Amino acid sequence: MKTPRHILAQAIAERTLHITDDKLLAREIAAYLLEERRTNELESILRDIMQFRGAHGVLEATIISAHEISESVHGEVTQLLNAAYPSAKTIHVAHRQDVTVIGGIRIDMANEQLDMTVASKLATFKRLLLGEAK
Repeated sequence: MKTPRHILAQAIAERTLHITDDKLLAREIAAYLLEERRTNELESILRDIMQFRGAHGVLEATIISAHEISESVHGEVTQLLNAAYPSAKTIHVAHRQDVTVIGGIRIDMANEQLDMTVASKLATFKRLLLGEAK
């Protein structure tokens, strides 16, 4: 019988709260998903894990940009998240480059996204210019 995704994510998330060897954990998760033929659920499981960890004081965010970001930008994002989520005990901010992001940054979290990319700003401008409702 297939373990429900949210129960699987909770079990993994509980282990990650106290894990010291995250590479070992990643290998174990990958092996389990491969063996159970559930690799297509990886993104959903990771989102569920992030939600669980967030509920337990561990906020995780990813800055997505076209280019490397400076330490000052990384620090500003961390400060922004500290101010927005004062109940977070720990904040982890990662960075990922995506060449489809022309300029600006996007901050992705489990169930939220702050899109400050050029494409997003142009889309908003176009909507306002054409008088469309949001």
